[in-house]
Amino acid sequence: MLDTLRKAIDNNDEDWYFPREMCSELHISPLLLSKMTSAFKINIANKNGSGTSPINIGLNIKYANKSLMSPDYARKIDNGGWQYSEALYTIIKEYVEKFPKLFKELENHLKKEVINASDIAQKFGPEFNVRGYFEDVKKWLKSLSTHNSKLVGVGSEIMSTKHVTQLLKDLAEHKKTAAIHELVVKVKPRVLFNPNFQNGVLPPDSKADFELCDRVVNVCSSHCVPFGYKGTIVGIKNGEVQSADAIKYEVLFDEPFIGGLPFGECSRNLYTMLPFTLMNFSYGMRLTQPASEKTASKPKRKEDTRPQRRQPSTYKPSERKEILRKNDHDKGRKPGPRDRDNRIIETTG
Repeated sequence: MLDTLRKAIDNNDEDWYFPREMCSELHISPLLLSKMTSAFKINIANKNGSGTSPINIGLNIKYANKSLMSPDYARKIDNGGWQYSEALYTIIKEYVEKFPKLFKELENHLKKEVINASDIAQKFGPEFNVRGYFEDVKKWLKSLSTHNSKLVGVGSEIMSTKHVTQLLKDLAEHKKTAAIHELVVKVKPRVLFNPNFQNGVLPPDSKADFELCDRVVNVCSSHCVPFGYKGTIVGIKNGEVQSADAIKYEVLFDEPFIGGLPFGECSRNLYTMLPFTLMNFSYGMRLTQPASEKTASKPKRKEDTRPQRRQPSTYKPSERKEILRKNDHDKGRKPGPRDRDNRIIETTG
């Protein structure tokens, strides 16, 4: 069941766009695209006529300065650039088609520190209802799937909503058909794991690595999640601070519990866990698998194949002339004793 889901995550059949590709398709500037995918605030006059108040007409799916992103719509690639999903492309395309005048006028005001709605609406006509227009924009933005989308740290691995929905369906089918088999095994007490000895201090297995779709169990008794509850990892969140608690795992548990977070059709099955609270069953299974059957569970990222720009020189013009003059002088002179000593040092060193 989980192997099929892992393959679907690895293949990652959804198309991802570079900003330049999306701008070319939608006929907008890269700066406008960058602002629209983040928080884009415009000042609009208050109803009583005294002063202005900001409204946000952005999609809020990434914040580069805070290193946050919505994994369903944006991701950061290895060279530091951004990519946007096909779902976001469809949303922005509809945004441009629904409010073409807004995008056209925004292009002329992007370099301003403060953008006023009255300045944008000057070319719309004297009888144009500015407040009503932007209220329609806000109402439409709230109806989108990007509204209040979950943001995680850049570098996190989060299972897409489509794949989590498929996981929920598979788990529901498995509960209907799975049979419980009791197995009695004789083992020595010293090989059993006792969570009370290292509860909240050390992870059950310090060598275990966690991947998406791994099956885990809660081994922490003093926790909101009931002891012994099993679940599946649907997210690996990287923290901004490098510490033992920097990495957290988002687990979709098989059964709901009080204090659990809702996700889709599940009422209270989701919770964010720390490494020392989980024992990873899938890690042990990976160790016993033959090398030919092991598959990489981390999704492959689309790399940027654009040619890298040549880095500009950090020398001042006067310094560059002095260096060139020195090089020309060195080429014309004969090697002396100092050069011979340097060669001896380089050879013997």
